Amino acid sequence: MQSNVNVIIVEGGVVNEPELRYTQDGLAFTRFAVANSCISYKNGEKTNETNYFDVKAWGKLAEICSTYLKKGRKVIISGKLRQSKWKNEEGRTRTTVSIVAQDVKFLPTQKKSKD
Repeated sequence: MQSNVNVIIVEGGVVNEPELRYTQDGLAFTRFAVANSCISYKNGEKTNETNYFDVKAWGKLAEICSTYLKKGRKVIISGKLRQSKWKNEEGRTRTTVSIVAQDVKFLPTQKKSKD
């Protein structure tokens, strides 16, 4: 089977505090969301658009993220997209797409100016 390219890089701000958990096998994982603002054009008019991405980190990276990431912190996430599928209580198939982080770059915090 041929392997296809699956790469994503997103810069944005952390929306919620990452919460560290462990699988039954003891593997660390954490989830958090990142807001990414970008400019788009609709009917020739420039608008700001914000996208929210769910991010999952595993292993040592999960532990680092849960220790150092805080809401509002700017980051660059690189990883791959993963789709999860399940059936809800009514038997309908539901899906979600999230980023599985392979690297998280912590951007410098903005110092507030003294006025």
